[in-house]
Amino acid sequence: MTVTDRQFAVFASDHEHKLGSAISPRYLAGPGDPRHITHALRAAGWTNTSDPLHPSITMTSPDYAHHLSLNPASHHYAWKISTEFLLGYWSATFSITTPAEIVAGLTDALIRPAPDKAAHTVVEILTARGWAHSTNDAGSQTLVSPDGIVQAELRVSAFLCGWEFEAARHHGEYGPEGTLWRAYFNEDTPAHLLASVADAVSTPTAVLRSRFEIDEGPHLAVGPEFAIGSEVLAAHKVRLAQARLTRPRPASPVARAAVPAAPDRTGARPSR
Repeated sequence: MTVTDRQFAVFASDHEHKLGSAISPRYLAGPGDPRHITHALRAAGWTNTSDPLHPSITMTSPDYAHHLSLNPASHHYAWKISTEFLLGYWSATFSITTPAEIVAGLTDALIRPAPDKAAHTVVEILTARGWAHSTNDAGSQTLVSPDGIVQAELRVSAFLCGWEFEAARHHGEYGPEGTLWRAYFNEDTPAHLLASVADAVSTPTAVLRSRFEIDEGPHLAVGPEFAIGSEVLAAHKVRLAQARLTRPRPASPVARAAVPAAPDRTGARPSR
């Protein structure tokens, strides 16, 4: 149960001859390759439970506790990660245009063991990286990236409570204009998963994209163009190797209990 040689070969074929650049910030990078997520989950032991004749993808964790679905036809809720009918149900959704590295912020944290100590909050992570922070009278909180492109809002109301991240070309008086991507996390989403997403959104680390995937914009930094294929494949190999380390170890075989020997009933009869 892992990424097969054939699956990796198809991934390699799709990337090895591409020209592209390193770009930042990553929240302007465009969606990228969804196999950045699905291959890592597969390497970590998740099972593909999809209908092979349907374009959507569904995957289930080894302990059956978590579920991922990718439905490209559902634009605003294409990615969904959730628990499987457990107490403390939570769910997270991402639009189809969300950069794969940001979705992976959640899925990578999900396959790793939960940290022993409390995670940094979304507010702590984003304000430390220069995001503006405000709170209204109702208790809702809003954080805005330094370039004004991304807003992260903790909504608190009688009808809705949870974090929403939204990237748009402009956030005006009447809401976002030119929405790029959106993600929503309900109120019970574990704190360490939210922290990992906040880190993935705000990290200054650039990502690689091919030349035809790069969207021009005044806030986008684009590095020199080069043949990115070898770097993409090398990084993907490392990523899958790291994911394999998180696979649950098979239970040790239980040693059979020693069975007492049956009494010997074939011995010679005593002589008369």
